[in-house]
Amino acid sequence: MSQKPGQYKSSKEEDKAKQKEKQVKQEAYRQFMRQFKPLLIAVALWFIANAILHLPAIKDQVQELFVRFTLNSALAFGKLLFIPVESRSFPMITVGGYTMEVIMECTAYNFYVFVICLSLLSPVKWTQRLLTLVIFVASVFVINSFRFYTMGFIAIYFGDLFDSIHDYLWNVLFGFLVFLIWLWRFRPQTPAATTIN
Repeated sequence: MSQKPGQYKSSKEEDKAKQKEKQVKQEAYRQFMRQFKPLLIAVALWFIANAILHLPAIKDQVQELFVRFTLNSALAFGKLLFIPVESRSFPMITVGGYTMEVIMECTAYNFYVFVICLSLLSPVKWTQRLLTLVIFVASVFVINSFRFYTMGFIAIYFGDLFDSIHDYLWNVLFGFLVFLIWLWRFRPQTPAATTIN
């Protein structure tokens, strides 16, 4: 059974179309990986960094360092903003008369580690990476400080909501903040914006 010339031409066109579709998919995958590979690597490094920070040999020193930094900076920032905040003993912080204990989880160390990894691994020029790192760290610092202030007043006036807001709302807000800054800073504007120098 012989193939008609029109059928042969149609088969060639189908092969070309399939080849082109395959190339488009491969390019889309490469583009996706170019954009999200830094995010995936940042997540992997975040896990590794957290494992290192929790090594028994250094865990206590790391926790004290983060807690002291968080406590002292929240006190200084609060006084700068005329918020009634004080600390009578380490690691306690008093906001508006309500006293809370600052523990490692209160320091937002997870977010600091993650945004450092994400900023430094992003597929943009080093100046943009460093600027983004400053924006990320400053944002996490300010939001985390305000978490102490608001939680103190929430405990005074809405004590029954304290645990829910502390455990869920703030973590969602931090995650959302990181995601928004990442979208804002690393959206591809031009092909040159995605090159690594």
